[in-house]
Order: sequence, then C-alpha cells, then structure tokens
Amino acid sequence: NTAGFNNGFTLTYEKVPQAACVQIATRLSKSGVVDGITINATAHADGKVTTEQAGAQCTKDSGRTGTNKLIFTVNN
Repeated sequence: NTAGFNNGFTLTYEKVPQAACVQIATRLSKSGVVDGITINATAHADGKVTTEQAGAQCTKDSGRTGTNKLIFTVNN
C-alpha cells in the first residue's frame, strides 16, 4: 500500500521458493533501494530485513512450488 505517496509503487512476487525468498528479501534490504518489504503477512515498513527474519518468515515450498509472497514498496 502506498497510501499517502503520490509517486510510489509496489512490486509483488508470488509463489517465490523459500531459498529465493530469503535471498531476494535480504539483498534488496541491504541495497537500500526499497522503502518497505513485506514477506507473506509480515511487513517491514523500514525496508530492513535480516537473514534471521527472512529465514523465519519465508515458508517452505509445497513440493516444487514456492509458497511465498514478497511485496517491495518504493516511495519516490
């Protein structure tokens, strides 16, 4: 949600595998490019996610299908 921001946008990725979920969330967090990161139902409004947090919040795959939803918010 970019309520209150006229120039912001979000990128949503669904069915993300567990290993990729952890890697993508932590790398984008470290990059400082995004203002907010949501892993499944857990929002990180400051855009900061540790490896430990991502490891706990990214869920295991269902067979060969990823089960995670990542949302990245950029507020320009």
